[in-house]
Amino acid sequence: MTKNIVKKKTPGGHIVNHKTKKSATSSHCRICGSELRTNKKTKTKSGKRVARPLSAELCPACLKSSIQMVEL
Repeated sequence: MTKNIVKKKTPGGHIVNHKTKKSATSSHCRICGSELRTNKKTKTKSGKRVARPLSAELCPACLKSSIQMVEL
């Protein structure tokens, strides 16, 4: 049985399957895997965002090191 299906009993006595919603998880850096400081509650783009490039994919330290490697 999967984790996102729960059996519920209706008032009529029938047992039906209900799907549960997945909880929102925070983003992680693609290189080092550290947790990024983003808005965890919403999965939409309406929350606060950082204005630097690749802010949703890389942490500031990994972004800085990758830019330095490209400049060399």
